[in-house]
Amino acid sequence: MIAAYLSRLKDTLAMLKKEAQLASISFSTMLWQTGRFCLKTRLGPRYFVVAGMARKNFKETDKWQHISAKEYYQALDILNPPLYRKLTQNKLSEKALYQLLHIPTAPMLGYFHPINGVTNCGAALTTKDSLQLLLQQHSGSTVMVKPLEGFGGTGVMALAIRHDGQTLQLQSVAEQQLYRAEQLISVYQGNNQHSEFMLETYIQQSAQFARFNPSSLNTLRLWVLETAPNQAEVIGGYLRIGRAGKVIDNASAGGIMCPVDLATGELRPGLIKKTPHRDDICQHPDHGAPLAGVILEGWPQIQQFAEKVLLTLPHTRFAGLDITMAGHGPLLIEANVAPDKDGAAHGNIPSVKLQLAARKHYVKHH
Repeated sequence: MIAAYLSRLKDTLAMLKKEAQLASISFSTMLWQTGRFCLKTRLGPRYFVVAGMARKNFKETDKWQHISAKEYYQALDILNPPLYRKLTQNKLSEKALYQLLHIPTAPMLGYFHPINGVTNCGAALTTKDSLQLLLQQHSGSTVMVKPLEGFGGTGVMALAIRHDGQTLQLQSVAEQQLYRAEQLISVYQGNNQHSEFMLETYIQQSAQFARFNPSSLNTLRLWVLETAPNQAEVIGGYLRIGRAGKVIDNASAGGIMCPVDLATGELRPGLIKKTPHRDDICQHPDHGAPLAGVILEGWPQIQQFAEKVLLTLPHTRFAGLDITMAGHGPLLIEANVAPDKDGAAHGNIPSVKLQLAARKHYVKHH
């Protein structure tokens, strides 16, 4: 136990030493700033480094806009009652909710399950043959296949469908691996008794979003908060950009996160999750596409869309919304009603606003 503690301490001091060099300050100054921050906010030294708080361009006042994990989850329990969170944590109920409430999202094509499976037209989707028939109807196009639950893009697959009149060919866009219908069913069986997954339309993102990285669906993670009755505000966010050849943009898969200037929609230098140190990525490391300094097209429209979505969702006063820009406007990919609190460090998002909103809500209703 002592050895493990000493090892963690050694790693933390090495991280702080490197961050001091990157921030062009002395190690003693780094220790003082980090210790003061940790004591005042009850957040850890890694959070301080991930947020880039020692860097010269980080405002001193912004350091005190971040709340601890305990405070974050206390506020979350008031803003988003736990009993209702499952509504958007299962992709089947989430998709049904969006379509019922007319929230623009990728249309669902079908839900495969050996007993309850159904297509969007009401036909059974329970067997290899019925799955094959549905996929044949979308020959020449690409569809998205997703597990019903999960995070970080695990299990998400884009399948290009070809049918020559006799053979159905399913090819994963990222890995270029070929599947048969029965193999696809097997992939999503896992440890469960029954295989189940969802199929939905492949989104054609806007030309600007595609330029950031053509192979992945690139999405904005926007923190949206109901600050007063029927009034919502985007309080922060960042654009997530996939790596070359990847279909998903998640940071856990090596994706890049570029914070967005809320006033202008301008992308700031990006970072990746594999290191706690901000990399200040200005161009895509795989193919050189410009990132930092690019102004997102339709940014006011995106903000208005995000705020409207939050106010539409039942029993939800805060969410991390994943939004992309399609040719005809913004689309909601999914709503995270308990987003990772460290997202506030990645995008320098003032999480203290959740605490303030929760206090108002508590006084009003209790």
